[in-house]
Amino acid sequence: MWSEVQAVQVMAWRMLQRLKSEGWPQDLLDMLYLDDETLIWAKATGEGEDKEAEDFHKDVNGVRIEAGDTVVLIKDLNVKGGGFTAKRGTAVRNVSLDHDNTNYIEGKVNGQTIVIITEYVKKS
Repeated sequence: MWSEVQAVQVMAWRMLQRLKSEGWPQDLLDMLYLDDETLIWAKATGEGEDKEAEDFHKDVNGVRIEAGDTVVLIKDLNVKGGGFTAKRGTAVRNVSLDHDNTNYIEGKVNGQTIVIITEYVKKS
């Protein structure tokens, strides 16, 4: 981190950002000085950004799901308490998101609102 080579400074900053949760790297980050251009270069990969910004609902292919989107089931799903099976290929329109858990979305299938695990859908 004390090198005058910018690439070494950038890699040191990125590695310290990854280890920041350990506690001790924060002291080194506080001592590390990077000029504005080097800091922009270091942050270009997304290191040091807030992890909560990365949490979002995504389908089986990693595509972001937003409220109001239409998704398609990729697997037959037994609906507990509903007494039916949601068939593969069924389009679920106007989904809503579960803000407490990014693995769940809600949508209507056969007239009933059900909770669907996002790994069983793909965005259409």
